Amino acid sequence: MCEGNCENCKNQKVETDPKRRSFLSWSVGAINLAVLGGIFTPVIGFIGSPLRQKPKDDWIDVIGQDEIPVGATREVRFKAKVVDGYQTVTREYVVFLKRYPEKIVAFDPACTHLGCRILYKDDQKKYLCPCHGGVFDEDGKVVSGPPPRALTEHAVRIKDGRVFVDRRLTDAT
Repeated sequence: MCEGNCENCKNQKVETDPKRRSFLSWSVGAINLAVLGGIFTPVIGFIGSPLRQKPKDDWIDVIGQDEIPVGATREVRFKAKVVDGYQTVTREYVVFLKRYPEKIVAFDPACTHLGCRILYKDDQKKYLCPCHGGVFDEDGKVVSGPPPRALTEHAVRIKDGRVFVDRRLTDAT
């Protein structure tokens, strides 16, 4: 009668234990890897998603260069398609274009105080904010009132006699 001390029993244990342990070890490692992958893959995707999105040029043809006389300021409305959540919609935008002899500048119509829509008074050559009395000169600089800084500018590009405006804002200095 064998009690597990004979040569046959010792050889059997030696042969079966490493396979079972190896299998269990690989199984636990695979499960841990799947759990960690399930947790960290969405987190890494969320953190890294802004890096994958490249800012794209958003130049929009708004008006012909010859439609603005030198020294004049003109309010220009244009439409652009924007991605809003999961859908693409068409929105209307407004800029004030001021033509200098050597360039054209586009001012955003939002007051830098609280974002009210400004108005351009051609007879005074000034931008006025009707909400809190902010006044900007024709170059967009603060003349009086509570606005903390000059009007915000949009980048402008002129190509083939057409004026293109970038919807992204740039700070005027």
